[in-house]
Amino acid sequence: MQSSAAQRATRRPARVFKGHTDWVSCVVYFPDGCRIASGSNDQNIIIWDVKSGKEDGRRLRHGSSISWIAISPDGRRLASGLQEGGVIVWDALTREVVHKIKGGGVHRLAYSPDGRWIATATISNEREIRLWDADTGRPGRKPLKCDGDVYSMAFSPDGSRIAAGLLDGSLQVIDISTGESVVGPIKGHKTMANSVMYSPDGRFLVTASWDKSIRVWDSKTGREVGKPMLGHKGEVNCISITADGRRVASGGRDNSVRVWDLETRLQVGESCDAHGWVFSVPFSPDGQHVISGGTYDAVYLWDTASFGIQGSVSIFILLQYRF
Repeated sequence: MQSSAAQRATRRPARVFKGHTDWVSCVVYFPDGCRIASGSNDQNIIIWDVKSGKEDGRRLRHGSSISWIAISPDGRRLASGLQEGGVIVWDALTREVVHKIKGGGVHRLAYSPDGRWIATATISNEREIRLWDADTGRPGRKPLKCDGDVYSMAFSPDGSRIAAGLLDGSLQVIDISTGESVVGPIKGHKTMANSVMYSPDGRFLVTASWDKSIRVWDSKTGREVGKPMLGHKGEVNCISITADGRRVASGGRDNSVRVWDLETRLQVGESCDAHGWVFSVPFSPDGQHVISGGTYDAVYLWDTASFGIQGSVSIFILLQYRF
């Protein structure tokens, strides 16, 4: 059995990506898992080579701080949401601007699973989600109306619905084709639903809140499933789910990165110290790593083996889980 000192040593970042000069608001993996992109308050997006830890090509320079990043499903385009307003869509290979979308300061930004739409939630239109044609940057459909201020959102795996986490802690699911609310508002969190994600099979919604809890919901009925995941000592800012649906990563204002077993709701291993608030914690496509960005000027890569995660299983095993 490892000593406490040895365990602490394994929880150091496997790699640190240094280049930003201000805090990192968002980090994302490209679909191939070989590159990551990080957006910062220093008004730059840096694309990194994961293996070498070095910058991969020139930076994407903006005239505003970056609030959020989304990568198209084919990895060819990168969309950046700006705190001062609007979205810029870039060609991820040439680093040239494809088009710009005008609007208010961006809270959240997402590509639909088929790459057809870009969804935005903005400060100027708090109670709606807007959909834009990803190829042209033009409005695609009427705005999706929500019952409260939108603070987080996620497309369902089949792209037919969007789940919105609201400022009052509730959750709402909207049918994209009709614009109608089909589930919710779901009450459970006591305050802001900071992050929401669908499980890869679409059966569950996982949410994180400033009430320090992570909760799981039936995506069709809105019923809470099982007990919440508790352990963060501060507000939970962000979550992600492995592609096989077994693990959840979370980051919070207690400066920690944690990994949870989605079936048991128990924390896997001990937390990692990110030395600042954590705003983004995506898993790598193969589930072998987690990257984190937050109120520090670097991106940390964590080896999931340090959390006690060994290997992965097919997503179809998730269908056999009993919650």
